[in-house]
Amino acid sequence: MDQYFPVIKIQGTAEERGRQQGTLLKERIHKTLDFYKRQFLQPEEQILRIANQFRESTKAFREELYTEIEALARAAEVDPVWIYALNGRTELLNLNPMECTSLSFRRRGLIGQNWDWDSEAEELAVILDIQQEDGHRIMTMTEPGMIGKIGMNHCGLGVCLNFMTIEGYQPYGVPLHVLLRTILDSKSLNEALSLIKPHLTGKVGNILISDGNAKAEDIELGGDEFFSIPVEDLFVHTNHFLTRVDYDLHLLLFPNTLGRYNRAKELLSMTNDSSVEAMKVILRDRGNGEYPICRKRFSHPWLTDDTSITVTSIIMDLKNLQFHITRGNPFDNPFSVFSLRS
Repeated sequence: MDQYFPVIKIQGTAEERGRQQGTLLKERIHKTLDFYKRQFLQPEEQILRIANQFRESTKAFREELYTEIEALARAAEVDPVWIYALNGRTELLNLNPMECTSLSFRRRGLIGQNWDWDSEAEELAVILDIQQEDGHRIMTMTEPGMIGKIGMNHCGLGVCLNFMTIEGYQPYGVPLHVLLRTILDSKSLNEALSLIKPHLTGKVGNILISDGNAKAEDIELGGDEFFSIPVEDLFVHTNHFLTRVDYDLHLLLFPNTLGRYNRAKELLSMTNDSSVEAMKVILRDRGNGEYPICRKRFSHPWLTDDTSITVTSIIMDLKNLQFHITRGNPFDNPFSVFSLRS
């Protein structure tokens, strides 16, 4: 396998962007969809019911992204409802655990994370380099069929994502990956927050948003409510709620979330350097016994066939507009660096 991610460049109107994604990524989209159909662990009728609601909500929320997704589905020859299911994969995966560790060096304008997920995703994930009609440029590591994920834009705005879960969760509203793309479409942190905050209910997870001007906000999504967390200069989030200790399901599903959180806090307390290299050291860390930040393989007690790994490590230098990324875990694989400067 090539050690570098495929970079897919798309541009133009929403219709053109969708058509280009669907055409260039057609085979990968079908493979991604096959993968998630195995992962959702829900009856197809239930998945399609939720995905149809995602479709309606997306159209009402942002017609432009609705147009892009519909064009993508046509070009890839996929029922568009399944593309909305892919863009709502975080909601539909709610009881299928995974792990991620996100970091912020707020004053330095750095955010980054390890994306931990099934090893199959390493073969499928791509980088989208999106140039819109007005010159707005986005770089996002995503999965084929999903229009946005972890990434940044040329305005120096970036976003990270962590998986979490709660009991009795029922997804609704605009799918989370559409909201992630909306953040990346925004010109500023304030614009992004104003667009997404009315639509944050119906989702579970954690999003860390930051810019290159030492501004950042972390938002924990708890189903029918959400909670904003002030971001300290050196900040970490894993897979448990920092605001709601009564949400204890995450400790059952993510036995290593506290281990990784405490290890990252320990490493942050020992650093007097807030550079890209210092963040790489933390994301590469394999200390902490069976719960390391950087993982080759891990397994949950009841998932004996679990093949999850650190799929990629991403660092976004929002001041210098640089996107650092590995394909595979950062301990064994090099970082590629992309510039978003025009």
